[in-house]
Amino acid sequence: MIKHIFTILWNERKQNIALWLELMIVSAFLWYIGDTVYYTVKNYLKPLGFDVEHTYEMRLGLLTADHKAYIPDLPVDEQAGYLATILERVQNNPMIEAASYSFMARPYNGNNQSIICFRDTLRTWGAVLLRRSTPDFFKVFKYKAENGSTDELIYASERSELVISTEVRDALFPDGEDCIGKKIYLNDEDSVGYRVGAVSQDVRYGDYHKWSDYINYPMTSNSYKGFVSVPERLELCVRVKPEQDRDFVARFRKEMSQQLRLGNYYLNTIDYMPEVRDAFQKSSENELKEKLFVILFLLINILLGVTGVFWFRTQQRKTEIGLRIALGDMPNKVLGKFFIEGVMILLLALVPVMILFVFLFQQEVLESYFMDLDVQRYFAGLGITFILLLIMILFGVWFPARRAVNVSPAETLRDE
Repeated sequence: MIKHIFTILWNERKQNIALWLELMIVSAFLWYIGDTVYYTVKNYLKPLGFDVEHTYEMRLGLLTADHKAYIPDLPVDEQAGYLATILERVQNNPMIEAASYSFMARPYNGNNQSIICFRDTLRTWGAVLLRRSTPDFFKVFKYKAENGSTDELIYASERSELVISTEVRDALFPDGEDCIGKKIYLNDEDSVGYRVGAVSQDVRYGDYHKWSDYINYPMTSNSYKGFVSVPERLELCVRVKPEQDRDFVARFRKEMSQQLRLGNYYLNTIDYMPEVRDAFQKSSENELKEKLFVILFLLINILLGVTGVFWFRTQQRKTEIGLRIALGDMPNKVLGKFFIEGVMILLLALVPVMILFVFLFQQEVLESYFMDLDVQRYFAGLGITFILLLIMILFGVWFPARRAVNVSPAETLRDE
C-alpha cells in the first residue's frame, strides 16, 4: 500500500510540491513555537529551592539628626549591639518560627552582588551570586542541602564556612571530587580562602529565571558594623508560625514596635514575601502573557491554514473516495490511505526542517539562557511539531473524507 501511495503522490507531484513547501515553512515556525513553550514550561516547573509562604521581610529605619529622639555620637560597637539585640528580640517573639539578617540574599531580590570564584587553576563559568546571611536564613526560606537537610546548612554557617550551590561545586570540584572542608577563593587576589561547609540544592533566582549559581557567606555580629549607618540595607526576614499568620503585621507592630526602638533604630516596613514576589515578577509575567498571546495567534492561523488545505484537498477528491468504495474498498481502508498520504507528505517536509534546526542548535541561534540546547530539547521540539501537524492533518482529512465515504456508490458512479 505504501508503494501505491508513493505512486499517487508522484503522479500528483505538481500539487504536492506546493503542499510540501507550505508544510515545510509551517513546520519551521511551529517548531520554534513549540521549542519556546517547551523550555518556558519546563523551566517554570523546576523546583525553586526555597519557600516564601508565611514569610515577611522587615526593614529598619534610622532616625534623622533633627528628630527629637535622635541620640548623637553613638559608638559603632554600641549601634552594632543594638542591631544584634533587635534580631534576638524578633527571634524570641512567640509568633516567629525563625528570623535572620541578610544582605542581597532574600528571594525575588533585584539587587545583587556577584563574584567569580577560584580554586587552583579552576574557576566558575560565570558570575556567581554572593549572598550574605546569618545562619537561620536557611530556616526562614527552607533551603535544603543535597541530602535534604536544612540543619546541615545552618551548622556550616555557624562554623563560618561557605555554603555553595551545586553549579559552583561542579565547576571547582569536577569529576565528583569531595568539596567539604576544602578552600575556595572569592577573587583572583584572595590569598586567604574560605572553607566549604555544605552544598545546597539548586536555588533559583525567581520563578521565571534559570540562574541558580550562588555562594552564601556567613554574616556574624561583627558584620553588623558595616550597616550601623545604613540599617535599611539589612534584610530582616522572618518565618511566621502558620497559626500566627493571620493579621500578623498589625499584631507584630503593636507588640514589638516599642521593643525594637533601640538607639536611633526603629521598625520601618513589613512586606509579605508573596506580595514581594508578585511585584518582582510582574514584568516577566506581562512579557510571558504577550508571548503566549502571539503564540496562540500563530497557532490558530497555522491550524486554520493546514486544516483548510487538507480539507479542500480531500473535498476535491470525494469522487475518487466514492469510486474506490463503489469498486469494493472498505471505507476505513480508504480513510487510512488518505491519512497515510498526509503523514508521508508531512514526514518529507520535516526532513529539511530537522536539518535546519540541527544547524540552529549547533550555532546556538536559539534561546539558550533558560535551557541548554541539548538532544532532549531538540527531540521535544520535533515531537511537538510532528504531533500538532499530525492532528491538524488528520482533522483536515477525516471530516470531508468521512462525508464522502457515506455517499451511495450509485450516486458516485453517476457523477463519475
